[in-house]
Amino acid sequence: MNVVAVVPGGITETLQASPLLRTVRAGEPNAQIALLCPARAASIAQGIPAVDMVAGRRALSGYPGAAAGLGVWLELRRRRVDAVLICSRSPWLRLAAFLAGVPERIGPRGGFSSFLLTRRGHAERGENRAPQWLRLAALMGIRQELHTPSYEPGAEALREADQVIHSTGFADGRLLVALAPGAGYAEHDGLRGPEAIWDQERFAILANQLATRHGAGVLFLGAPEDKQVVEQTMLDLGTSAADLSGEPDLRVVAAIVARCDLFIGGDTPLLHIAAAVGTPAVGLFGPSDGRLRGPYGSDHRIIQGLRRRPNGKAPDPEPLAVMDQIRVDDVLASIEASL
Repeated sequence: MNVVAVVPGGITETLQASPLLRTVRAGEPNAQIALLCPARAASIAQGIPAVDMVAGRRALSGYPGAAAGLGVWLELRRRRVDAVLICSRSPWLRLAAFLAGVPERIGPRGGFSSFLLTRRGHAERGENRAPQWLRLAALMGIRQELHTPSYEPGAEALREADQVIHSTGFADGRLLVALAPGAGYAEHDGLRGPEAIWDQERFAILANQLATRHGAGVLFLGAPEDKQVVEQTMLDLGTSAADLSGEPDLRVVAAIVARCDLFIGGDTPLLHIAAAVGTPAVGLFGPSDGRLRGPYGSDHRIIQGLRRRPNGKAPDPEPLAVMDQIRVDDVLASIEASL
């Protein structure tokens, strides 16, 4: 059986689809599973154990339009495909699968183009996308669900991570906590602007509290463009910490996160990398919805910032959510509840 999963968006969405891919692999152990994903997510997607082949397509970044549909149609036409799993409500992707003549076209219900699907899954309001997509496996007749996201950085990346952590002096058995105060490899619909980033001073206070109250070793992570944010955060520290930001290879970053006991950051792929390598994560969300975009699993926590109405009686709707409403005490309480 040849199965193709189509996952537009970015690294976040690609990792959110990993429980579905694992479940299909367990239910159809002899199947050939191909993953079509955004080009930027391709290197990470290759570390999802359930996948046999990865094809990165630039047009699948963000919300897929006509160009993405054309690329998926061409990809499906040149393969022998028995079933396609579409992790999107995009009418262009549904049309591509229909015109390619794939016999089983499976995706979440919603929108007029649903009629192009042969089988349709449902979603609960405000539900994380990982379980939404995981239900598609049941439409293939697979009953046993594997809910845990999965990603393997690789032996070489793990060795490099061990060397980096050893050089910090924190590889002595203490609690190891990774913080990402910047955008952290954010993508098309992740962090946008300063209103979506938690205050640097609060990150510094949090780091101080973790070191003082729990003896934690603090590692700061981030993309190369986060270097300045991390350096400014460290100016307010009253404890020792290690700046590991600027690493361009996400596989090495993932390996570092895998060696940590906890990860804390905003709406970035690093949250989902943490979940996929088995590290508990605390996600800080403001403008975006943590229910949809947060890490999936009971080991992880979501803290959603909400702006109150002028009368102070009730929170405003989600579009007005802001990071400033998240207090350091809120984050500490969430962390200590799971320690």
